[in-house]
Amino acid sequence: MLGLKWSFMKTIFGLVLALTSAALATTIAPVFAQDWVLTSAPNTNWSCVATSADGTKLVAAVNCGLIYISTNSGEVWTPTSAPSTAWKSVASSADGTKLVAASAFYDGTSGQVYRSVDSGAHWQPSLASDSDGWFSVASSADGSTLAAAGDIDLVHVSTNSGAGWTFLAPGGIPTFASFPLVISSADGRIVTVVETGFGAQDSQIWTVPSSAWEPLGKSPYFRGHCSSVAMSADGTGIAATINNAHAFEAGSTNCAGFLFTSSNLSAIQITNCTLVSNWTSVVSSADGIRLAAVASSGEIYTSTNGGVTWTPNIVTNASWSGVASSADGAKLVAVASGGGIYTWQTVPMPTLNIKLAGNDLQISWLIPSMNFALQQSGDLTSTNWTGVAGAPSLNLTNLQNQVTMSPPTHSMFYRLSSGMP
Repeated sequence: MLGLKWSFMKTIFGLVLALTSAALATTIAPVFAQDWVLTSAPNTNWSCVATSADGTKLVAAVNCGLIYISTNSGEVWTPTSAPSTAWKSVASSADGTKLVAASAFYDGTSGQVYRSVDSGAHWQPSLASDSDGWFSVASSADGSTLAAAGDIDLVHVSTNSGAGWTFLAPGGIPTFASFPLVISSADGRIVTVVETGFGAQDSQIWTVPSSAWEPLGKSPYFRGHCSSVAMSADGTGIAATINNAHAFEAGSTNCAGFLFTSSNLSAIQITNCTLVSNWTSVVSSADGIRLAAVASSGEIYTSTNGGVTWTPNIVTNASWSGVASSADGAKLVAVASGGGIYTWQTVPMPTLNIKLAGNDLQISWLIPSMNFALQQSGDLTSTNWTGVAGAPSLNLTNLQNQVTMSPPTHSMFYRLSSGMP
């Protein structure tokens, strides 16, 4: 349990908040499954998957097939009314109500971006392409800001949930550069795009405001194909998978493929240099601490320390094509091309954050992938913990549940409880 005991004292300057002790204050169920579980989804050519922040609402698409949704963490899957086409990417708002999907050229039809504002019940075309189509879409936590990346120089942004789109005009980029991947911060103000070019300058990752192509940061050019990119909720943490890799211009590391992370794109850290040369997808928790990456050759790697170390997961010999994560990183879902959909759950360990917000006390925690209740007690050793009044609100800029209250008049401990025996 992570608990914070605060004491208050009167001074001539007003109320002073002082931290007097700290203790663990998260109570959880003692056992929770940590194996990958095959769901009831049909075996088919799954291409991509996305999830709501709590991991309960899922959306997955079939390459040259339909889009499916689940409202119970993958137990039951239902096909939607979206057309059968070459789906390449899907994204979801934090609550799972607003969805966006991208398709490439298929059966003589140009690619399009489709959107749904009712959890996938209905879909409508949102952005058409007259070329090979769209390969990647991203969504802000509230679903209002969307980004789509496609063929040569195609990066578009919508600030009204896909009702209208604006071309994000690249400036100062190499001729014939392509931007096939895009990911968004939770507030939608920052997008990260992957540039691919030719010759010695093969790929580069840019972080830019979604309103203008003015780089906030750029990685060194590197030889290799960037197959996937992920970002923390605040836009500072980046993770990417590189295939057919060669050395960075400023480095000497050579790998068949590698995973890297960075909080500063000018200082890329290669965290896993492997023989895997066909990474397909990487995801990040909202705080950038938990990461997962999958490959079409069957590998799944996870990290619980921001990519410092990686652990292989032995699941099945599947050709993984996509992976998605809940905001806390404790619930994962992976899809296979020519296979099924698997889910994975471990025990979330949310951390309480407590601060003064004006004259009020604000308590927050990363939205968890299982139910937790905020409780309080004036005595840390007491068994008489009571619930804090009022439902938490979700801060969509950082995906934190938060409760705002008047400060207590005496020492108080707070904890999160799973409510399970």
